[in-house]
Amino acid sequence: MRAYLLLFLLATDAGVLVAQTAPGAASQVSAAQASPASAESSVRPEDAVITLRGVCSGPAGTADDKKADSCKTVVSRREFEFLSDSINLGGKPISMGARQNLAKTYAEYLVYEQPAKQAGLEDTARYAEIMRWLRLRMLTDLLREKIVEKYRSPSDAEVAGYYQEHITEFERVHIVRIMVPRNVSGDGEAGNGGTGERDKKLLALANEARERVVKGDDPEQIQKDVYRSLGIGAVPPTDLGKQARKDFVSEESAELFSLKAGDVSKVETELASFVIYKVISKETLPENEVKDQISREMARRNIEKANQAITQSVEPVYNEKYFGPPVAEPLVPGKPAHP
Repeated sequence: MRAYLLLFLLATDAGVLVAQTAPGAASQVSAAQASPASAESSVRPEDAVITLRGVCSGPAGTADDKKADSCKTVVSRREFEFLSDSINLGGKPISMGARQNLAKTYAEYLVYEQPAKQAGLEDTARYAEIMRWLRLRMLTDLLREKIVEKYRSPSDAEVAGYYQEHITEFERVHIVRIMVPRNVSGDGEAGNGGTGERDKKLLALANEARERVVKGDDPEQIQKDVYRSLGIGAVPPTDLGKQARKDFVSEESAELFSLKAGDVSKVETELASFVIYKVISKETLPENEVKDQISREMARRNIEKANQAITQSVEPVYNEKYFGPPVAEPLVPGKPAHP
């Protein structure tokens, strides 16, 4: 029961959380904050780390009993660390400040335990309902933690299989781009966009630019000439560096990744511009370079799939007469998903 009560504890030290309260959230602590191993080396597992004189481990006695040395509660290092490890669902190192806060709160709870029992609170319906809620919450968090632990580290064979199966995700194309904006008129005056004669003139300008790229003219100079002819001052960069398939719309992606180094795309019609791309080089990132990325993505997908396997067959129905219509609330990073 003591451990359940401690689930409410937010023992913080510079924002460090001891108890995880949101599914998927992990306790965070910097290496500098983590307690050094040397601070523990001289304390044996059976040694006392918290001693409460006047708090009897059994039923409370008389005032004289509480003054006696026999009336005390002792928490060993082994017991304390079992508690702290149990409620630290993130499994991250706990800073010394957070450990001290936990010890102080635990001691306070132990002091209140017997008086609360004497007051009959342990036998109330409210206490039972709170414990039922905490049990549900704890079982959920522990299962989620178990799922994360199971899928967080894919094997080398699984990573290699994913790499081969999704090899196109790791293809990169180094390109340069020339843009002809569609929201200006041919004489350099701003327009309202759209089609018609203006688009025809701009498309003709884009085709001329493409011909120059194919002949081998410098793309940067071509871009400057296009903008100068349109009376636009701020010339965009032409070299886009290495791009992945996901960086383009599907139609453009299919064409660009089918081209060879030195090839030039057709004039692409985008919402705001006519665009010409030239491929400088192509490559496929090696597996060892993207191994960590693959591991994270596989872990994310597997964890999400495992949780969906539990929840997708259940469809909660909420009485809108009581709860009102659904209200969209944006998820805030770090905000607990349950109260």
